[in-house]
Amino acid sequence: MLKPLNFEPYFAEALPETYPLIMSANLTVHPAVSRVTLHGSRGLAGGYRPHSDLDLSLIVDAPQTPEMENVLQEVLETTLNHWQADIELDLAVIFDIRNCELACFEQTIWDERFCQVGGIDCFGLYKTQKGFAGLVTNAGIQVKLMYPCLKIWQRR
Repeated sequence: MLKPLNFEPYFAEALPETYPLIMSANLTVHPAVSRVTLHGSRGLAGGYRPHSDLDLSLIVDAPQTPEMENVLQEVLETTLNHWQADIELDLAVIFDIRNCELACFEQTIWDERFCQVGGIDCFGLYKTQKGFAGLVTNAGIQVKLMYPCLKIWQRR
């Protein structure tokens, strides 16, 4: 049984329009998800339009095994299948490939001290929306362009 999420206490105050949207949308995460971060215009960047999507990263602690893709697909499906809002959800599943514990996703602004490898393609990515079809490799994704981001939930 999946439980309702207890969001970080600063989330409602930091984003008073996005918080109720997520609260009413039944955001649900798979047990493998350890953290959720919010990016884009409905996050700290601001400036969203009425039909802007909602960009979330689901950060998982998944060992890299042959079965990993199945787990990552389950993670996406769990959230997408429970989502109950008219606003489109743009999801990415993020996992550690550099043994850095993805400290960069704990920060609201880019700080290169948290990334010893330069922040390009330094994390695993699984995505099935917006033209992607599973594991994404060598896409040139730069962590610093994902900012500002806000951790809105963490497994306790």
